[in-house]
Amino acid sequence: MAGGVSRLITAEVVLEAHRTGRSLARDSSTRITDEARDLAARLGVAIGSPAPELPGETPVRGGDTRVQVVIGSDHGGYELKSALKIVLTKAGYTLKDVGCQGAAAVDYPDFAREVASCVARGDAARGVMIDTIGVASAMVCNRVAGCRAAACESMTSALSSRRHNNANILTLGASLHTVEQAAAMLLAWLGEAYEGGRHQRRVDKIMALDSRTRPR
Repeated sequence: MAGGVSRLITAEVVLEAHRTGRSLARDSSTRITDEARDLAARLGVAIGSPAPELPGETPVRGGDTRVQVVIGSDHGGYELKSALKIVLTKAGYTLKDVGCQGAAAVDYPDFAREVASCVARGDAARGVMIDTIGVASAMVCNRVAGCRAAACESMTSALSSRRHNNANILTLGASLHTVEQAAAMLLAWLGEAYEGGRHQRRVDKIMALDSRTRPR
């Protein structure tokens, strides 16, 4: 159950949300203390956005065929992916699941490439790929032109990947997080804006290294 939009989220607000089983909504004017972020990650309290428009991206409008989030996994990440799909749907995000569709062994490059290709083509605003650790899928996604995938193990790294690096794909390791931890990280990542400014020239240098052709 989600509460109203909080203008300032402190550790006390997070504790109360945990006690009552609520998630915390936020908008562009909401401030969150570092202590609150860390506590929310530990307790599995989701800090999301009341309107799932992705900062810095064109929001999905009526009649727009673009999905907001494309999600994929290999067999090691299938169970966590299934749980996160429920979380994202309840939060109001439009999803595209590119597989896999069960626990039978598959090869992560096939599904990581599908996630990355959807993002690179503009079919999705953001991508999420889940395997056992998260690193391998990030390696695949970053081979696709136009993708900036971040393998994140903490709330701090997830938020930094958005603020400073304009990451458009998040890769997660199913063996590293509970559902609650992964959900909190993912919702925070989706709701975090890219700061631009001094970071833009660095992102430009990253993208200048990429001479490959975007998928068609």
